[in-house]
Amino acid sequence: MTRAAVILAGGAGTRLRPLSSDENPKQFLKLFDGKSLLQLTWDRIARLLLAERIFVSTNVQYADKCREHLPAMPPANVLAEPARRNTAPAIALCTFEIERRIGECTVSFLASDHFIANEGEFVRVLDRAHAFAETHEELVTIGIEPTEPNTGYGYLEIGETLEHDVLRVRAFKEKPDLATAEEFLRAGNYAWNGGMFVWRSDVFRRALEAAAPEIARVSDATYEEMPSISIDYALMEKTRHVATLRGDFGWSDVGSFDALRKVGVDVDSHLARVSS
Repeated sequence: MTRAAVILAGGAGTRLRPLSSDENPKQFLKLFDGKSLLQLTWDRIARLLLAERIFVSTNVQYADKCREHLPAMPPANVLAEPARRNTAPAIALCTFEIERRIGECTVSFLASDHFIANEGEFVRVLDRAHAFAETHEELVTIGIEPTEPNTGYGYLEIGETLEHDVLRVRAFKEKPDLATAEEFLRAGNYAWNGGMFVWRSDVFRRALEAAAPEIARVSDATYEEMPSISIDYALMEKTRHVATLRGDFGWSDVGSFDALRKVGVDVDSHLARVSS
């Protein structure tokens, strides 16, 4: 079955102001080896998929900037949102458009602005997630192996084994307080929700029609009428058919200055350049 990937690159990066700005949000910042987070995300996925099978979802404001950062990507593979409506309408529109272009396929959705230390392991897990999604009626999310009781992330409660390293997701948990996060860590059957998804296009369509039929009717013409809602709230928390692979590849959403420092970024020097 054909595989495709979508890089979600429409965020405004408000938590990293003044490093980021409305004109140059987090995904375009060149914090690692002279490459932007968007470029590093592309490079990881390009180890698994051909350039014509990698797409970028962004808003109209950043469409040209995405093309500038990713010259190897076919220009038509930038899928620009007609309006800001959060991830559920954007992901639905992308899934349906890619299916229209290349037929039934598995599609992965990955953030443009995360850091991953072990890229080889990430590619292995993503490959496995696609392989599982191809042959199962499940929506797959990659859960991140937690390294600390972090209160800044949502969590996945993990259940029984479905197939070797693939597990059932029992529930999505909101960002916990510290005591609850510590309890999750002790329990051992929780993973961070990193917002990485893989599914077969037809499986996604059926699940969305059941959980959020109004979003399943999304199109360019109806986009501005869509509710502004995340894919977790609109779909993933409502369906019983969610599976996960636990990823242990040095992931961080680098969503704060402290998180940037933890992965080796000299934040002070970058801030000094911005203020000069």
